[in-house]
Amino acid sequence: MTTLYCACCGRPFVRTSARGPAPRYCSQDCRLQMAVRRRAWTPRLEAGRTDNGRKETSRTEAAAWGNRAFGS
Repeated sequence: MTTLYCACCGRPFVRTSARGPAPRYCSQDCRLQMAVRRRAWTPRLEAGRTDNGRKETSRTEAAAWGNRAFGS
């Protein structure tokens, strides 16, 4: 079978069946750990804090203030 790598811990594991989508995690523990991480990060993502608090400006907004949009 095909050797895959766990998305949680990075350990290699063997895919036991060719049917269905490929598994992402090597064990039930890793699946649970990733579910916990998703629940912990959901409030932060919903609050719009995905870019570490920096505000992304559009090209027209930068031009309105007389600044160059891309720093060159």
